[in-house]
Amino acid sequence: MTGAGLPRRPVRAAVVGLALSVVIGGCLADTPTPEPVASPTVEPEPTPVVTTFDLDTTVWYGGFVIALGRATATLDAKGGPVAVALTLENPGDTEATLDGPIRLTSGDTVVEPTRETDLPAVPAAGRAEVVVTFEIVETFVLAEAAVRIGRDTEHQAIVPLVSGSETAAVTLEPLVVEIAAEGRAGSVFVDLYRLELRADLPDWDQELPSDVLALTLFYHATFRSDFPGGASFTTDNINLRLPDGETIGVRRDGRSHSIALLRPNRRNTISSRFEVPVPGGGRYGFIVRDGAASVVIPFDIVLP
Repeated sequence: MTGAGLPRRPVRAAVVGLALSVVIGGCLADTPTPEPVASPTVEPEPTPVVTTFDLDTTVWYGGFVIALGRATATLDAKGGPVAVALTLENPGDTEATLDGPIRLTSGDTVVEPTRETDLPAVPAAGRAEVVVTFEIVETFVLAEAAVRIGRDTEHQAIVPLVSGSETAAVTLEPLVVEIAAEGRAGSVFVDLYRLELRADLPDWDQELPSDVLALTLFYHATFRSDFPGGASFTTDNINLRLPDGETIGVRRDGRSHSIALLRPNRRNTISSRFEVPVPGGGRYGFIVRDGAASVVIPFDIVLP
């Protein structure tokens, strides 16, 4: 049985293996090579432009003296923050917080401070350094911008970022004038020595409506009599005649007149506060009464 006993299965396995090799090789040859994918180009972020404005302006608002220092704008093509450094000074004798808004405006555009801005309570006779930040967009015209302090119905302090712009600065600085005017009504002699015209009420930490100002008169009142009981001197003893002829009384808030008992032949220092129409200039008359007797003491306010 020469040759008859040779096994045949291994031969078939080799043939099948060869066939698989051919099929697989053919499939690999038909598979396309993938094209490389290009990575997108990352554009660099634009570098913000930093511009500073030295405001160097002091304003008076709501009993505070506010010094505005440097404003710094850090802007790119989409806008960015404008940070304004200021100092809040509280000349009063109680702790106080600024009661009016601080905004950045340009034309009709009004920008409120960011949420990170915090106005602290300032102790009596103290001060606090504050940075107020505004976030503006690309359409905001910075060259026409101004910092505005105060409500729309009140007097507003205005400080433009660019000096010489169309927006004028308004500091609301009080007008204090030394005067010399006197008169006598019955037994009461009065000599005026100072007046103050301002847009706020420091003892209330409040700003007045935009159509009125506070006029405070400082004077001495002397009861020229030997009557030992003296004489009371209240708001009923005085009035103010305005430049247009209208007569008004003292502002009735419990703080605008020094109620005094005039002792015989002793000089008393008194102050009386009135609300007068804007702008506040002109000839006034301080009316003093003692019983049926009265006198009008004229004085002038010349605005700068």
